[in-house]
Amino acid sequence: MTTRRLEDSKTLIGIYLTTLARCAPEILVRDRVTPAMPRNVVAIGKSAGALLDGVASVIDIDSAFVAIPEGYRLPRTRAEVHVGGHPRMTKESFTAGRALLEYVDGHDDILFLVSGGGSACVEVPLAPHGEDDVARANAELIASGKAIGAINAERRKLSAIKGGKLAQRVRGRAVTLVYSDVSTGRLADVASGPTLPGSEAILVADNTTLVRAAAQLIGDGAVVIEEQIEGDVEDAARELAERARALRSGEILVAGGEPTVVVRGAGRGGRCSELAVRFAVHSVQEAVFAASDGVDGNSGAAGIHVRRRLAAGGPAGWQPALRESDSLRIAAQLGEPIMITPTGNNLRDLFLVAAP
Repeated sequence: MTTRRLEDSKTLIGIYLTTLARCAPEILVRDRVTPAMPRNVVAIGKSAGALLDGVASVIDIDSAFVAIPEGYRLPRTRAEVHVGGHPRMTKESFTAGRALLEYVDGHDDILFLVSGGGSACVEVPLAPHGEDDVARANAELIASGKAIGAINAERRKLSAIKGGKLAQRVRGRAVTLVYSDVSTGRLADVASGPTLPGSEAILVADNTTLVRAAAQLIGDGAVVIEEQIEGDVEDAARELAERARALRSGEILVAGGEPTVVVRGAGRGGRCSELAVRFAVHSVQEAVFAASDGVDGNSGAAGIHVRRRLAAGGPAGWQPALRESDSLRIAAQLGEPIMITPTGNNLRDLFLVAAP
């Protein structure tokens, strides 16, 4: 288990934790709120509670509705709160969806606060599809290894909320503040775009915000990969290892993004733990691979602090373990799982690699 003080911001773990604190949604959203925005608020996704509290610290709210995945920070601000499933849809997800439509239909001007995780925690099937059909399709999609844009294209076909359909129900003005966990500029992919197109859209933060905050903490020693790292996890590991080999003493490679991982078995792990294992095959360098929301797949950890390289040939069974999606067991042999509670942040993953 890794626990470090936020003040210890010069270690890789400290940089990660302090970056999360600086990118907290309740802090960043305040700069995007204006007095002219609607006072009826709908907050959706992993960061819904924090975003609502941030807005409420700037303007008086008349009413609020929150749909949030189980296990994430609930709002302190008074609101109608529904807790749904994630990453799989549950019956509570559909209960939240019906309540959401009722709330939207009962109000005119609405400010939407949208963050990742909203695709699963709130849903209404689009006829003739049923709840079981939509839940099953969603489970298959998230295990497929497809890019999020392709997944969302399929989700929208089955949903009465996604793809701007929720915004179509708003009788008055609709404004959306987006705390993004997707590729740069693709705001309509956050929570499958319940209000985009169809509303005024304003970006609160995205993975670039996270990466730049970490680089600012590091200072002159930061070597930043500006483009988000996406695509196959093995390709991501090779790219990071290659870029890291060029580091000079005292430098730290800073990157972010979200590699794709195909779920093949019932083991424990996530994007970050699998990336850590694959990176260690190609590099001897210390690194941190961690999720901004504090949840790396089903691993129970936020990510991995890599301290050593795989021995020649790797620990026994590491390749079969990855084939069974059991990356955590191998990653834990490389260093330490990072154990924190879900953060309320949701800006994809952060990758930090120290010079040799």
